[in-house]
Amino acid sequence: MTSPTRILTRGLAVFKKHKPRILLDLGCGVGSETPILAASLGARIVAVDHDAAALAAAPPNPNIFYVRADATQLPFGESTIDACYSFGLLQELGQNGDAPLRLLTRELDRVLEKSGVAILGTIANFRSTSSAYRSLTGAEVSKVLRGHMVLQELIGLMDIDINGQQTRYWYISATPTKHTE
Repeated sequence: MTSPTRILTRGLAVFKKHKPRILLDLGCGVGSETPILAASLGARIVAVDHDAAALAAAPPNPNIFYVRADATQLPFGESTIDACYSFGLLQELGQNGDAPLRLLTRELDRVLEKSGVAILGTIANFRSTSSAYRSLTGAEVSKVLRGHMVLQELIGLMDIDINGQQTRYWYISATPTKHTE
């Protein structure tokens, strides 16, 4: 297990205030941060990704349950998840416009407990026009959260070197509104 990034450390502090028993790692990929979440929080982690090969490469852990599923149609009941962590899923879904992002926030509102919290990280690389992913502005994220999630705070910014290029990510925490459409 690697050490958490500075931003993930701040996110863990937010999660610890909520004392989640079940945390959803949404868009977990190969689970690079999933074991950190499990060890740091003492919670059961449900790690979800649509990519079967990525899930097969994820590290086994008795406190992590890996699930292959679509993030916009989660196979969980209403109000069954205490918290959610998602790094990078917003820009993946944002490639296809706002509709998949709205579906994601609707699902988070549905599966999170009323007192739950989500920490979402997304690319914010506005200086680069060569990025393969859509950078989401604060206004765009606010728009897709509206009606389903309430922005609580900007947790921070993080620059990551990806293939020799600096890429900026920002993280927010949000809570469910528990409204139905």
